[in-house]
Amino acid sequence: MQLDRRSFLRVSALGVAAAIVYPACEGSDRGTVDKPRLLDMLGADRVRAIGNRYVASTPNENTADALRSAVSKSRSQSRVPLMPRSIDDQVREDFINGHTVLVDGWVLSVTEARQAALFALSA
Repeated sequence: MQLDRRSFLRVSALGVAAAIVYPACEGSDRGTVDKPRLLDMLGADRVRAIGNRYVASTPNENTADALRSAVSKSRSQSRVPLMPRSIDDQVREDFINGHTVLVDGWVLSVTEARQAALFALSA
């Protein structure tokens, strides 16, 4: 496929626009970080208990700032530059790569455990 100058400029402009707009939209995903999908499956009390266990067993991630930083650092390791992964993608990749923890009898992705901890700390 040949790309003339006009097509190249269009594609480049779209790429630049996406790189600018996507991070601005990412702020809406913050609620997802603090509200784990586990809530729908297990309920608030169970997720809070799991989160408290995770915090107790991971002393270097026992504050909301430390947990958000850890989740953010993992998300920035995206395969596509300038476009961090969604939380769902991150959870999926945690399982694929064996980044799991056993918390209160549940095998969770590290991201899910951190989300539960954030939820527990926010209560």
